[in-house]
Amino acid sequence: MKYFFLLIIYLSVSFFAAAQFKEEAIALKTDHDSLRGEWIVPDGVSSFPLVIIVAGSGPTDRNGNSPLGVSANSYKLLAIELAKQKIGSLLFDKRGIAASKQAMVSEDVLRFDTYVQDLIVWIQFAAKDKRVKKIIIAGHSEGSLIGMLATQRTKIAGYISIAGPARSIDKIIETQVAAQPAIIRTQVDSFFTMLRENKKIDSVPPYLMSLFRPGIQPYIQSWMKYNPCEEIKKLTVPVLIVQGAADLQVSPEEGQQLSACLPGAAFEPIPGMNHVLKNSGTNRAENLATYSNAALPLNEELTSAIIVFVKKINS
Repeated sequence: MKYFFLLIIYLSVSFFAAAQFKEEAIALKTDHDSLRGEWIVPDGVSSFPLVIIVAGSGPTDRNGNSPLGVSANSYKLLAIELAKQKIGSLLFDKRGIAASKQAMVSEDVLRFDTYVQDLIVWIQFAAKDKRVKKIIIAGHSEGSLIGMLATQRTKIAGYISIAGPARSIDKIIETQVAAQPAIIRTQVDSFFTMLRENKKIDSVPPYLMSLFRPGIQPYIQSWMKYNPCEEIKKLTVPVLIVQGAADLQVSPEEGQQLSACLPGAAFEPIPGMNHVLKNSGTNRAENLATYSNAALPLNEELTSAIIVFVKKINS
């Protein structure tokens, strides 16, 4: 897949809580339209460490929002907090999402590694900018594994997993359907077994089409072959693992397991932080209400842990 670096297409200066930062839009041209992103960088400095934030699953955009009811603005808020501490960020819309929608390839050729390779190109682009002193990858949820794999294949300074699972996607889905009727559990187990054996699933019931429709099967196969617990062991850079105790989507046990896979990693279990990185109790209605409230600040322990980690690498 071909990529071409385009010039920054606009520059703006923003003010947030008396802290000045700059936003600069970027487009990386591919043979399927352009991938879109932006710098959020501290103003008044000539160089800075850079955190590339990798979005989570589904149609989550560069700011951490989704048309599925998420408007928490979590990634944008994190980038602004980092800018206050003279740390730059690069946010980007994944291929097929938001401003990068037109860069989507057809479902039958899309693979998990497509997203990994796109991240590698963003890393290469950022590394060419003379302002960037060091690059740290911060992957959220599904983006944790994407970032993990890209870190293995590039030269960066550090890696951060935020709400990243420790198990492969097939094992996670099998756990999620454990409370479903036996017929569904049996079908899901059988279908994953077939995919592991590289067999095509020809007959899929309507209620499982979103997971196992023929066009998506190669993508699921390409995803489930990666076990985060095994992949994180391959990293040779400093690692920070962050997991919220109030996360309804990625259980706190996943963070603990991922940490156990790499004992040398820094592990920050954060009480009261949910999946959109904000403060919440474990009451489901209260927790989900934060997903659509961009005015709520991020959990302070999260931003503090990331800032300390980045500055330690940068010292």
